[in-house]
Amino acid sequence: MSEESQSPPGGGIDYTKFMYDKTVPGTVPPVDVPRPQRVDFGIDTLGQWRIEVRAEDGTLLDWADDGLGEEPTDLAAYPVDSPVGAVDLQAELKRRFPDAVIVWRPGVMNSLNEHRAAAHRALATAAADRAKANEAADDAEVSLRKALRLAQPAGIGPTEIAERTGYARSTITKTLRNMPRPPAAAAADGRVPAQPDGAAE
Repeated sequence: MSEESQSPPGGGIDYTKFMYDKTVPGTVPPVDVPRPQRVDFGIDTLGQWRIEVRAEDGTLLDWADDGLGEEPTDLAAYPVDSPVGAVDLQAELKRRFPDAVIVWRPGVMNSLNEHRAAAHRALATAAADRAKANEAADDAEVSLRKALRLAQPAGIGPTEIAERTGYARSTITKTLRNMPRPPAAAAADGRVPAQPDGAAE
């Protein structure tokens, strides 16, 4: 009897001869898992990091699944407005995907989905407009407080202030209530301190 046909000591089936056979009893045939070959990273239209991990055939893979059993990378830890953030993120991606080519994509990384890309652009515009509105509101509040500081000693009450500025009287009253009281300089020059509209009635 040749060595190939002999059973291993103790009897049974010698499974070693099935090592390269997908029909080994009691096993599941191996599945080829696509390996990351290229990692593109850059900034999308929302000003956030965008990462695309692709296999050799160009298939887009789940970049968070690096096979290392780690938690997904916290992208917030890498500032998008700093070159240092890009360098550090590139190093982190190289650590997570050591066999892949890591590539920085300059410009804006738009989605291949045109509807999503259009939505990204619209959201970016809305975010910019919101930021401008917040800045304008801050400037308007500073301007209003300056006007109120001058209006109080001049004897101008909330109703007239509201008519002249377009603010609601309730807003004027609330702002006045939250402002520090002006120094009692009115008594020094013999003037009567300003009274709210209707207070003398």
